[in-house]
Amino acid sequence: MIFNGRCGKKRHRSIVFILFPTIFLVTNVLFNVPNNSLLNQTQLIKPFDQSLLFPINGSIKYLGKACPIYIINLPSRSDRRTESVALIQTLDLQAFIVPAYSIHSPEIYILNQNRNKLFLKLTELACWASHMRMWISIVNNTSSQNNNTWSIIFEDDIDLEIDTPYIMQSLPYSIWNDADLIYLGHCANPPGKLIYQSSKYIYRLYQALHPSCTHAYAIRSNTAEKLINLLSKPSRPIDDLIIKLVDNQQLIAYSIHPPLAIQKLVSKTNPSDVNQINRQSLMYHIQLTIYTFIQWWNGVQPCKALNKSTLKKANLTKAIYWRKMYEKGIWKNYT
Repeated sequence: MIFNGRCGKKRHRSIVFILFPTIFLVTNVLFNVPNNSLLNQTQLIKPFDQSLLFPINGSIKYLGKACPIYIINLPSRSDRRTESVALIQTLDLQAFIVPAYSIHSPEIYILNQNRNKLFLKLTELACWASHMRMWISIVNNTSSQNNNTWSIIFEDDIDLEIDTPYIMQSLPYSIWNDADLIYLGHCANPPGKLIYQSSKYIYRLYQALHPSCTHAYAIRSNTAEKLINLLSKPSRPIDDLIIKLVDNQQLIAYSIHPPLAIQKLVSKTNPSDVNQINRQSLMYHIQLTIYTFIQWWNGVQPCKALNKSTLKKANLTKAIYWRKMYEKGIWKNYT
């Protein structure tokens, strides 16, 4: 019995000695093997050719101190493009629709060869590349003498508060000097330190603690340059990578509460190109319950609708007609 016990202990020790090096090696492979091949990933992503931009003319060029305004849209998603055009026209903004990468884009096909398939979906890789191309274009268009300019980046599935231009304009000058990123929605992140409270509007600006989204944000040009360097290895979804930088205090991020921008709910008529999930499944409802509980526990204020929705006042018929009149090139080919 004693002999068997000693043999058992020796076996356990042997297993431990084998197991830990194995875990170390596997972890090292998962996280580090792609590094050598990913060093030049951003070299595949080029700034936008101006001919690819689809301009929407309006009298308001700035949201606060941020200009220009970009909307990322897949050329194949004409449904979302119609809503984006209607949204911008209703607010009388000047903006540019820019093409997103799809999972079928040649650049994504090449990048996919080094993708960490355990932690990054192919659609998430395309999302990373689309925002990366925005940042590269912003830096490319910024004068070397002024790297402190701001731009707005929207995704094509959002709704905006009707007073967004006036609320953004009311933010103090100091806010734009201090922040790297300003999220127009709170991205389901709990409010951190109160940075600014408007006396005219109900909106408040907080330190962003866990900004898990990229659907609507203002970004400083030198921040874009910083992100190009820091996030050149897409090992996780892009919002998770930004969260890590915020947590490590490498970025200063603010978020607006209640949100000025929300994403439309995914449905059969509004499918997602990134998160293709079965919302009727039991697993989805379990995950949603856990996610909702975590939000409540962290003090996140849920927001399913805006105070004054712009899309509710938008003229989709006018937007469709306008698109037919002015779309050309890659945009018209998908009509």
